[in-house]
Amino acid sequence: MVTPRGKIKLNLEIYKTIIATTVRYANVKIPEEDWAEVYGLLYGYIDGDDVIVTEAIPFTHTKKQRHILKVEFDEEDYALAASIETDEFYVRDPPQYIVGWYHSHPGIKLMLSQDDVKNQLAWQSNNPLAVALVFNPVRLQKQIEVPGRKGDPVKQLHLDTGFLNFRLDDPNRGLEAAFHIVPFEFTDLNVDESFISNAQEFARYVTRAFPRGDEVISEYTRYIETNLQKLDEAYNGTNSYLTTLIRKGENHRIPQVVETQMQEASKILEQSNNMINIFKIMKDYLEYKERERMIPQIDEILNNWDQKTANYIENFQKLASKEH
Repeated sequence: MVTPRGKIKLNLEIYKTIIATTVRYANVKIPEEDWAEVYGLLYGYIDGDDVIVTEAIPFTHTKKQRHILKVEFDEEDYALAASIETDEFYVRDPPQYIVGWYHSHPGIKLMLSQDDVKNQLAWQSNNPLAVALVFNPVRLQKQIEVPGRKGDPVKQLHLDTGFLNFRLDDPNRGLEAAFHIVPFEFTDLNVDESFISNAQEFARYVTRAFPRGDEVISEYTRYIETNLQKLDEAYNGTNSYLTTLIRKGENHRIPQVVETQMQEASKILEQSNNMINIFKIMKDYLEYKERERMIPQIDEILNNWDQKTANYIENFQKLASKEH
């Protein structure tokens, strides 16, 4: 048995990136047969035998190639990864570089497949301490390890983060290389019941508010248009009803009607703002190649909401004193 060298050290934001980018493509809103794996890179530096991960960047997800579903880097991805390393990380103090990669095994056992070993060989040949982090969102959410073979029992887990880190025992053995688990620790928190509960809740936020691919744009647009319409209907409906009260000579009822209807409208606004605040968080977890194209579109959608709702409650309150 190989004794692992050092530890993998990472922080909460890296963990959230891994959760967000993987759950986006494998969650209860997506049919299980359509789940996709996600591939990203880990940047950081080596401290003795420890791998210090400072940032995780998502790159790609499962795509169909010649009728086969695969998640892997292509030449464009390797070139982009090298460019990011040179332009954004190597200039830091201390200089940082690619220290490994992460990918998801949604709903399956945490291990390295033959394709994973092939990928790990590429990274570990350049950096003997490079690590492969494998995450299964089902493992985190259900706290179970699914069996590696059909018929084997499901293993119950406790305080499990949903991921393990692997390194090849002897890269010289090529695709025949065995692998071992490398321990890890978080630099800014302890893994306890609260931490796991919060991680599971974050995964649920991703499921609700971070659609796969370009569905982000269409879903955010639909959500905002739907809720702006609800707010308009509440305001216009109240305004129309107040006109009816005035015509009937029941002006004394106006303050109470406005207050009641404003409370209902406030609930819609609050619930919508809660979801839209999650949208604003999720845009930071887009795949690297999506960001330049999609972030401006998302910002435009979200700014439209902010502008149209900025004075909504104040305008609603003015209905109580408006002359009809």
